[in-house]
Amino acid sequence: MKFRIFNSNLLIRASYFNAIIVLVRAISGIVTSKVIALFLGPSGLALLGNLRSFIQTASSVTAEGYHNATIRYVSEYKDSELKQKKTVATIFQLSLGLAFLIGIILWVFSSTWSAVLFKTEAYAYVIKVLAIGLPFFSYNLLVIYVLNGLERHKKLVIVNSILSVGNMLVTISFAIKFGLQGALVGIILGPMIVFIINFFALAEKRLILFYAFKFELFSIKALKNISIYFLMAAYSTVIVSITFLLIRNLIIENLSVEEAGYWEAMNRISSFYLMFFISLTSFYLLPRLSKTNSFEVFKKEIKSFYVLIIPVLIIVFALIYFLRYLLLNILLSEEFIPTSELFFWRLIGDFINVIAIVLVKQFHAKLLFKAYLFSNGLLSLLYFCLSYFFIDIYGLVGVVKAYAFSYMVYLPIVIIFIYNYYKRNKIN
Repeated sequence: MKFRIFNSNLLIRASYFNAIIVLVRAISGIVTSKVIALFLGPSGLALLGNLRSFIQTASSVTAEGYHNATIRYVSEYKDSELKQKKTVATIFQLSLGLAFLIGIILWVFSSTWSAVLFKTEAYAYVIKVLAIGLPFFSYNLLVIYVLNGLERHKKLVIVNSILSVGNMLVTISFAIKFGLQGALVGIILGPMIVFIINFFALAEKRLILFYAFKFELFSIKALKNISIYFLMAAYSTVIVSITFLLIRNLIIENLSVEEAGYWEAMNRISSFYLMFFISLTSFYLLPRLSKTNSFEVFKKEIKSFYVLIIPVLIIVFALIYFLRYLLLNILLSEEFIPTSELFFWRLIGDFINVIAIVLVKQFHAKLLFKAYLFSNGLLSLLYFCLSYFFIDIYGLVGVVKAYAFSYMVYLPIVIIFIYNYYKRNKIN
């Protein structure tokens, strides 16, 4: 009973802080998109989207690929200061080295990258600014992951909020003052300026930034542990990107470009409302699961998480469904009203998605590499194959039906893998 009350209080506390982070991030993103659309129009928004995607791809190598590894090992080594320091130092040094190498490639071939992203070499200087700014992007994210692992929730809210609001203010200011060129540079300068602000906001925790230069703390063992997580993240990113590209082309070939736009709109809206639930699994659940090998404790953690989250999911998803027309008008425009037909099956799929993601965090916590590769590979394969067959029968709705049915198959497979893990290791 005491465990349940204590555990519930921790989860509610984590949910509260996570809600603040997600709310600030969502509002900042919406405001930035609205201002950019107003001042730069659709073409400007598209070019900024290309740059954001390019930055995300680069930072996936220098930071985002270490997300789950950082949270897990920082949390797991709470009682071993030396192991914790070695892990953080190794991650920071690896990130800095890769950022340096990628920065050289970006700088040397800046004209080529500019032509690829913007269809002109005129923005080569933007790529050069990115080459300089990439370490700052990466370190902002890594600091957040470390604080997450340490479960320093208040500090995490402060650093995240500064990052979101700072990026918004710099990007908007530069866009209004200097137009498209300013917006492109502002997206990169924002994190650089935020890094300086966060350096002071971190107070005593700013010392972790200097681990990047304590080379005696570099650990081959930590590098091996991190590399597996990196491969998992890279694998997931690649198969999801390819699956979405194939499905998008499938919709264009069989239906139309407009229908593909409605599907893309549904994906974007889904990412907004899923942000809170998915991020909470990393914010709260991953550090908790990393600390225990007990099956009983695992079940109690998952149960307490579901008890809190499932009622909220049902209420929020019901509201989204009944207010879908209003949401489409606010977030997009009347042109996207046909997207309303996709909400029902997408929400069903997203509901099962959240239930499954909660369990998949155990794959990360216990490094179930093969289980992760198989289950996520099967999910993507099912999604594409079912979309291929359903699109001829149900039209665009068939694609979201395929999404829902894929997760219906995915969830029991995840459960089987976790059950077999505990059975194989005979962990009580």
